[in-house]
Amino acid sequence: MKITMEWAWTALAHHLPSDPAVWDPSGVAAAVARHQNDLVLVPEQPAPDTAWRAAAFLHTLAVCPALESPMNEFYAAAATRSYLRVAGAKQLPSPEELGDLVEAAKLGRADVEAVAEELRARIQEPLSASLRGLAQDT
Repeated sequence: MKITMEWAWTALAHHLPSDPAVWDPSGVAAAVARHQNDLVLVPEQPAPDTAWRAAAFLHTLAVCPALESPMNEFYAAAATRSYLRVAGAKQLPSPEELGDLVEAAKLGRADVEAVAEELRARIQEPLSASLRGLAQDT
């Protein structure tokens, strides 16, 4: 499953029904476009998977905020969790874990590959405590 603009805006309305001010809608457009990317330029690089697509969406929303803080961070985490659910993830990261990933991405401590790696571990295996270290490292 790939996120569309319609899905992203519907998720925003669902998770933030109070109609928050959208400062920069291009942040959502960028997150959707990055998530939908299928281009693989490096021969050893695997094709995008569900974890990478979720990571691309989360990471882009974290670094290109469309909403004022903390609503943007909440939206990034909640919409990513919703995407993982509808994409068929066997296990979902907790809202707190996703919040930590958003914070790590926002602070530049986790790139999209690091976020994808963390998500892969959480949607396929039992949850671990390593994620908190990404958000709390200085």
